[in-house]
Amino acid sequence: MKYFYRLIFIFVTSLLLSGCGGGGGKTACSLAVGSLACSGLNSNSGSSGSNGLTTTYSVLHSMSNIEGANPDASLIQVNGVFYGTTQAGGAQSLGTVFSMNTAGQVTTLHSFVGGATDGAIPFAPLVAGSDGNLYGTTTNGGSNGNGTVFKITLSSGVATYNGIVYSFIGGLTDGANPYGGLVQGSDNAFYGTTTYGGTYNLGTVFRITLVGGVVAEAPIHIFSGTVNNDGSNPQSGLIKDSAGLLYGTTSAGGTGNVGTVFSISTSGSSFTTLHQFDTTSGAIPYSPLLLGSNGNLYGNTSAGGSNNLGVVFTLPTTVGGTYTVLHHFTGSTSDGSTPYGNLVSINNNIYGTTWFGGAKDSGTLFSITPIGVTSVVYSVVYSFGSSSDGANPYSGLTLGPDGYYYGTTASGGSNSIGSVYKFYP
Repeated sequence: MKYFYRLIFIFVTSLLLSGCGGGGGKTACSLAVGSLACSGLNSNSGSSGSNGLTTTYSVLHSMSNIEGANPDASLIQVNGVFYGTTQAGGAQSLGTVFSMNTAGQVTTLHSFVGGATDGAIPFAPLVAGSDGNLYGTTTNGGSNGNGTVFKITLSSGVATYNGIVYSFIGGLTDGANPYGGLVQGSDNAFYGTTTYGGTYNLGTVFRITLVGGVVAEAPIHIFSGTVNNDGSNPQSGLIKDSAGLLYGTTSAGGTGNVGTVFSISTSGSSFTTLHQFDTTSGAIPYSPLLLGSNGNLYGNTSAGGSNNLGVVFTLPTTVGGTYTVLHHFTGSTSDGSTPYGNLVSINNNIYGTTWFGGAKDSGTLFSITPIGVTSVVYSVVYSFGSSSDGANPYSGLTLGPDGYYYGTTASGGSNSIGSVYKFYP
């Protein structure tokens, strides 16, 4: 049910905000920061790259309800094995944790049951801790019903669900309902965001430490929305730079009440709003940021832009830096719309996904190349939704041990409840 609440939140906030031609194949758009010109490219031909890998897309696995349904999170890869979450399905229809090999064989590691003793409805990816174990969040469940942090132990290649590490309290002093995942700082503490809770019930940035079996959690920032123009209701996790500074987005708040980009120190003493969205250049970001090889931040918004269908943007990590829109989504049959998934860098090119748009209006896989120049080429690499293909990807790509990239779709597949696919650009 929380899944539908989130979609309703997206829909309502988008309503409040007031192409490229060609077929369903691969289309490229050359733009000089905002100006768009199209040139047709052939659809994926299966040609072999210089490393011997084949340019290809294929569905590896269609999710079944007992394995888990509607995976919204990106996969992570540890020692050649992928791990992921689903926000529905499983024994109690409250989501699962699963593993998968490169052949697409899926094993359910845990079915969430909710209630006071377990989490429920995970939207976020897992993270591998420095202790060799996996950690994740659920939006619901736990002793207070406000979500949890949980642990998966990895020992000799065997993954075991280890239960709740922390149950969020909510209220004035703690966060509630984390939709984003965790990131581990250089101090070995984990950092994340909650969408609600805190003084204004507009979300928090929190730190959680696990030392010698003792768990300590506390917010390091409480969002105030338009009160201090620091943003509100973060929907994604944080990223960190080499100096340990954290970066994130909020889906609302700021001067336009349509989201912000911020940085924060791990102590919480230094919080900086780097950008406040204004609808015309993007609004309502839902995905984590990407730190490019040039030191700039890259991200996307689910709405706003010239067509109110989202944008891809870049900005420096310093205050006062120039915010630049790299692409305005059009939602046509040859372009995507409404991106929710995180961006990834592959050979200094950016790849991402959209929820809608493309030949079947079931989402796209796109690329922007290259990083670091003002004139870029935007390409729709693949349109989802054909036959038993996956549809509506909510997540980004993950590098596998074989050099291919792997991702999930939230719907589609032979059972219409999501899939795992394999791709090489």
